[in-house]
Amino acid sequence: MPEKEGLPLEREVEQVAEVEAYFQDWRRYRKAVENNYLYHREVYARLHDFFLNHLAHPFSLLDLGCGDAGFMVQSLQGTAICRYLGVDLARMALDLAARNLAGLGCEHQLREEDYYEVVCAGAIKADVIWMGLTFHHLPRPQKAKFLQAARGILPAGGYLLMYEPILLEDEDRDQFLERSGQIRQDTWGAMTAAELERIGDHINNHDFPEKISTLEQMAREQGFSGLTAMFLDPDQVYALMCFQA
Repeated sequence: MPEKEGLPLEREVEQVAEVEAYFQDWRRYRKAVENNYLYHREVYARLHDFFLNHLAHPFSLLDLGCGDAGFMVQSLQGTAICRYLGVDLARMALDLAARNLAGLGCEHQLREEDYYEVVCAGAIKADVIWMGLTFHHLPRPQKAKFLQAARGILPAGGYLLMYEPILLEDEDRDQFLERSGQIRQDTWGAMTAAELERIGDHINNHDFPEKISTLEQMAREQGFSGLTAMFLDPDQVYALMCFQA
């Protein structure tokens, strides 16, 4: 079999398949974002207001699972941001993030790493940690470990901000999956049946949301002073939350 620069053809084919799978998932995600099914507009508008009202002094931001950083760059415009560190496993997303961050006018760095390992290593400091639609993938013991490690990264008075799916206070995971699945079927009209099925499969297999009260208790146990819900979407599937160190 022919080889290219020492790379077996079968491995080259695998890489092509990985790229195609990534862009298929990316297109589905962008379609949901463009139709505002995940309420990105409302969430990032509130983040912008938060940065302006709570962080008048120069601050550093650790963006976990940063993707292309497009919405975050908009939220940081006109703020006192002085240093940005983005972490993501997707090289292609980081390449897009580099372009988006070029006009931000502050020191920035992008790292192709697992966000959980970066936080648990404890080798960096930041005034604010942001993560969107990522934390709920962790099993509960890892959620607690993450919160403990995040508290160690933040100074007193720092903030962990996250946007996540949540369970209602009288709801379990199975009920959440049924409820959120029905909402997607009823309201995500721009998505095809195949796209909705793929999204549903991912959520059913990988999403482990918590109640806000559970997250607040976990955060206090790991050294945070409390949790404030900054935004709930109309269907109460997602919440923007602030954990104060």
